[in-house]
Amino acid sequence: PKECGFFQGLASSSLASPMRLALLLASISGSATASDATSWRSSFDKRYDAVVLGSGPKESLLASLLASNGKSVLQLEPRRAPGGVAASLDLGQLYERMGAPGEKPEPKLKLGTPEEYSADVAPKVLMAGGKELEMLVSSGLWQQMDFRRVHRSFLYRTKPDGSSDVHRVLVTAEDVLKTRSLPPLEKPKVVLLLAWLDKWDESVPGTYVAGRLSKKRLPLGKMSAASFFRYWDVAPETAQLLSAGLGEAPGAPTRPLRKRTALDLVRAMKRYRGSFKTFQYMTSPYVYPVKGSGSAFARGAAKVLAQHGGASLVGRPVDGLMYRPDGTACGVTSEGVSVEAGCVIAAPEHAPEAVETSYSVVRMYALLSHAPNKCKDARSCRLLIPAAQAGRKHDIHLVCSGGAHRVAPADRWLAVVSTRVEGDTAGLSALQVAKRELAAAIPLLRPTRKIFAEVSPVYAPRADAASSGVCVLGSCDETSTFDSLVADVEAAYETVTGEPLQPQ
Repeated sequence: PKECGFFQGLASSSLASPMRLALLLASISGSATASDATSWRSSFDKRYDAVVLGSGPKESLLASLLASNGKSVLQLEPRRAPGGVAASLDLGQLYERMGAPGEKPEPKLKLGTPEEYSADVAPKVLMAGGKELEMLVSSGLWQQMDFRRVHRSFLYRTKPDGSSDVHRVLVTAEDVLKTRSLPPLEKPKVVLLLAWLDKWDESVPGTYVAGRLSKKRLPLGKMSAASFFRYWDVAPETAQLLSAGLGEAPGAPTRPLRKRTALDLVRAMKRYRGSFKTFQYMTSPYVYPVKGSGSAFARGAAKVLAQHGGASLVGRPVDGLMYRPDGTACGVTSEGVSVEAGCVIAAPEHAPEAVETSYSVVRMYALLSHAPNKCKDARSCRLLIPAAQAGRKHDIHLVCSGGAHRVAPADRWLAVVSTRVEGDTAGLSALQVAKRELAAAIPLLRPTRKIFAEVSPVYAPRADAASSGVCVLGSCDETSTFDSLVADVEAAYETVTGEPLQPQ
């Protein structure tokens, strides 16, 4: 539109105020070659419904959802690698990003070749059922990516004698009867609960009735999760175990079961168990993309956008934004060429003035010649260490795989452990912070061949971010599942389109 003007940098302009997002991106080194100039310029010749800056999993999922729902989308990634700051890293890139200056892989470590590794900066497994899967299928990304089963799902606990233990999440009656995590008297109660859960259907009132001798219709929407477990007469320790594992609830003492509704808990437990039935031979409810999600999402989104008349350009520097008189962004400019759009969506690293730091996350990347200790024969796994079991306020998350998902050589494993930073980090290296915050997980990783660590801020849109005229997404959090990512994308979709997302 004619009223859409370009705002370059922080020049004296009516738009140049703190309340207007002056999006100045760090350009990639070098410039476009003559051979690709025609290609990218032709993508700038049309007007798009949306321009998306960044190609991490959130940006790529949102771009694909918009495209699959009839919107024309242009995705721009200023960095050279698909995925941008979230791109999957090979072994050489891991050393370059997190190793000591000039450090290179030592042959005596026998780690394998750099290209055999594909480490996600923030790995997240996908539950093979429910909203997450529906959203991925609806976006078209599922068809463009190669997802494979995660072999095991584990839960960590501290035994009465103070030693640690790891066991499979209790899903079936057989799991319950075999587990060493429950006292013998608790097992029949949990088996009865699971039998009731098998028959429960949210849309069928008769399935809310429970009890062997005294039948009662459970008011799940009104009772707390704590009351639900009391009805089944399970011990508090058993309730916490089921809630953290099968119910996928944060295990922090700061979120007791009385603050969670029974309906929310039962839905989560039903979804977890139902995910085993989505595909054949599931031994956990999770799937994970081959070579990780960091770059795979970006490559998949490029195909989805192309199918729907859009485009994805990697290594394309962005000079600034174009704005309407009302302050909303309506396009971008790259190397002096402008492209117009109905709206602009940006990853947090591309919108520094519209975000603020919420907290910091520490992640440890461990290269192993074995599966995590106490995880038995797991070829790949997701493990949760509830905060209460580690004496913390926030859970610790572990995702591990190797040749099964081609993130490491066939005889090696790559484990990524993460949590929120709770203590002071002044004067500490990233590895020192990781060893302190992730202390409960470290015994599970020994012996290690190589360890890296990184402390990263988690950005969230500022309260006044809307005044920037750009829809800004937040950073990925410390968790190892897609839940929070999907919630952010869903909210952004509604902000951009004015309509709630309806999976197709």
